[in-house]
Amino acid sequence: MAENKFKGWCAAHNVKVKEIAQLLEIAPNNASEKLAGKQNFTLPQIRKICETYGISADIFLS
Repeated sequence: MAENKFKGWCAAHNVKVKEIAQLLEIAPNNASEKLAGKQNFTLPQIRKICETYGISADIFLS
């Protein structure tokens, strides 16, 4: 469910699935599944997202 908060953040900031996929160097369908909560982001992926967008990892933890 924490991924859904990040999905909401992405929607609010106009960050597309394709952009997340490119950032993480994964296929767009894998990024989509992570955003939907079907797969978990890894800690290195979370770190990269947070550093790139200047957000707190709390969005993935709460």
